[in-house]
Amino acid sequence: MPTAIAIGIDLGTTNSCVGVFDDGEVRIISNNDRTRTTPSFVGFIDGIERVGRSAKSRMHKHPSNVIFCIKRIIGRKFEDPKVQESIGKMPYKIVEKDGNAAVEVKFCGKTTVFTPEQISALILKDLVNTANNYLRPYKVKDAVITIPAYFNDSQKQATIDSARIAGLNVLRIINEPTAAALAYGYKQNWKEGILLVYDLGGGTFDVSIIKVTNGCCEVLAVDGDNHLGGEDFDNILVNHCMKRFGHDISNNRAAICRLKTACEKAKTYLSRNKSVTIDVEELLNDEDFSYEINQSEFNELCKDLVEKTLGHVQKALEKAKLTKNDVNSVLLVGGSTQIPYIRKTLSKFFDEKNLYFDISPDEAVADGATLLAAQLNKIFDTSIQNIRLLDIIPRSLGTDLYHSKKDKNGYFNIVAERGTKFPFEKKQFCTTLYKNQDEMDFVVYEGEDTVLTNNNVLGKFTLTNIAPARQGVPNIEINFKVDENAILYVSAADTRNGNSESIKILPHKGRLTDDEIVQMIHDIEIPEIVID
Repeated sequence: MPTAIAIGIDLGTTNSCVGVFDDGEVRIISNNDRTRTTPSFVGFIDGIERVGRSAKSRMHKHPSNVIFCIKRIIGRKFEDPKVQESIGKMPYKIVEKDGNAAVEVKFCGKTTVFTPEQISALILKDLVNTANNYLRPYKVKDAVITIPAYFNDSQKQATIDSARIAGLNVLRIINEPTAAALAYGYKQNWKEGILLVYDLGGGTFDVSIIKVTNGCCEVLAVDGDNHLGGEDFDNILVNHCMKRFGHDISNNRAAICRLKTACEKAKTYLSRNKSVTIDVEELLNDEDFSYEINQSEFNELCKDLVEKTLGHVQKALEKAKLTKNDVNSVLLVGGSTQIPYIRKTLSKFFDEKNLYFDISPDEAVADGATLLAAQLNKIFDTSIQNIRLLDIIPRSLGTDLYHSKKDKNGYFNIVAERGTKFPFEKKQFCTTLYKNQDEMDFVVYEGEDTVLTNNNVLGKFTLTNIAPARQGVPNIEINFKVDENAILYVSAADTRNGNSESIKILPHKGRLTDDEIVQMIHDIEIPEIVID
């Protein structure tokens, strides 16, 4: 019987998996399809809600009703450039709901809009179902869920909401590269050194530099791109094939989906073979498509994407104030790292240094999440309880401040710079702009942009009852505190009279209200469900 009921979940862009700590080791659980990874696809087909391979296999017949890569738009506003970019690439319809990105499908005879949180919740419910089948008669309630290291606060919160809709209590959210480093450290018996985690998944890319010492993973720097992954490699190959087909299929969703499926298989095949023929029968107007491509040609197509990942690697090294020579080990995570050209390029970049992929690239992140879930569930296992994490904030934190009465736009006053290790407490001081000003509004932001409004708003509060004085006399102390669970506390106080106000910003509290969560649970509870 498993020694922990809390589970670890890698909620991936293209594939997801779930694990449990059982009899002193991590077990990644096989689903009903007898595979340990489940496609992150949700389909609404013929009145039936399908999740996993059942949805993915029907995508070419129902392109507008099969949702995938939802992680690319979760937690984003509809007007976000990344969302607008996805609109032109996805076969399904992306729409606006309350200012946020959502998806629209034709289901049960009517047009229905689902939020990314609801779609992700359906994937999570599938993973919970897989875990429950393994853990019978026990039921899963608690989970550690992984997220890309470069997710912003809104994306983190939206992921938490997805879990709540799925009926899960989130013990912790953890960055994917950090989770992979935990798995690596545990498997390698915590060998000391500097570990660089190169995490190229289906839709996101993260690089983290982590110092591993005797059970402790200390994150030194992170960088990445939430819109770069295996999906982009597929799209490059799809566009290449479209140019070689005699007819324009850009407006034919079914044809594009069929070609995309063939290209995805070809990409995987090229990881083990020198060449492959992409065949699609009756791609358009009864005309077949056949095209042979070799590894060299595919490598050339993907060269710019791979170089882009190396740019993020270099940025992470610079943030950590290290050179590539300081890195002892390079851990490859994510299915896309199985592409030979990526491994060859990385090996050359790190001067033929050994690359580690002895942990399955598809399962390393879930391995680490499962280890942390076991620890947080108070499992009595010395190797588990010795795990320690020292993480950093990926984005700078601060407030809005104004230079004078005439300053209408304000500026981003950074209190804690990105890369700051938490827990921490940092203070700054500001003053009033007007004579006898008795209150000040504070908006808490995260980001790096010098333009205040281009950063992400985390919360707002007002300091009242400031002691009367001339402009510029009051001494207002701003205090930012992040504890070991990444909970942010922001306060402002008048040092003369001791009056203060504060706000608590939880990483585990989502964007949705309890009533909205209940409604979304109701909206996805459709009588007939098929889950692979």
